[in-house]
Amino acid sequence: MINIKRVVNFSNDQNCYIVYDENKTGFIVDPGSSCDVILDAVNKEGVKIEYILLTHCHYDHIESVEDVRKVFNAKVVSSFECNKNIQNPSVNLSTLFSNTIKASPSDVIVNDGYKLMCGNMEIKVITTPGHTDGGACYLVGEDLFSGDTLFLNSIGRWDFPTGNSDILINSIKNKLYTLDDDIIVHPGHGNDTKIYYEKSYNMYVKG
Repeated sequence: MINIKRVVNFSNDQNCYIVYDENKTGFIVDPGSSCDVILDAVNKEGVKIEYILLTHCHYDHIESVEDVRKVFNAKVVSSFECNKNIQNPSVNLSTLFSNTIKASPSDVIVNDGYKLMCGNMEIKVITTPGHTDGGACYLVGEDLFSGDTLFLNSIGRWDFPTGNSDILINSIKNKLYTLDDDIIVHPGHGNDTKIYYEKSYNMYVKG
C-alpha cells in the first residue's frame, strides 16, 4: 500500500504529488508548487524523499525542481527528451508564461519499461510522448501518475513545442488504455479518474 498526498498550485491548478511507503520513504512527482509548500507537506508527513519524478518539461511542473532537489538532496528522474527540454526555456515554456527556467540535467534518465525502486515501491516508467516528446507516466501498483497526458474527461494539449496529436492519441490508446481498468489515474491538473472511465467516456480518446 502506498500513501499519496496531493499539493495543488492554485495559480495554474497544477498537481504535485508526494508518494511514500509504510516506512515513510518516498518521491515527489512534478514539483510545480513553491518549494516551501512542498517542504511543509513533506515534513508534516515525515517523509524521506529519494527521487523527484518529472512527467514532462513544462514550467508549471518543474518550477521548483532545483530548490526541491537541493533541499532534499534527491535525484531528478526523467526521460531523455524531457532532460533536454527542462534545460531549454523556449521548449519548457518558461519564457512565455513564467520567469526563465533552465534546469540542471536530470540525475537518472529512464526509458519505456524502466523500473525504479524507492523504498518498498516499484515504479514502472511508461513513456507517453505527444503532449511533449518527452512525456512519461509512472505506475506504482494500482496508481498511475499521468502528468498532462491523460486527464479526467480530457487529454493534454499538443500545440506547444514538440507536441503531436497523433502521437499523443497513440500513447493513450496503446500505452495507458492497455493497463488494468481499475488503475487510478492521478493527473497533472484536476481530479483523479480511472482507466475504465476514460476508455468509456473520454470524448477525445475512447478505448
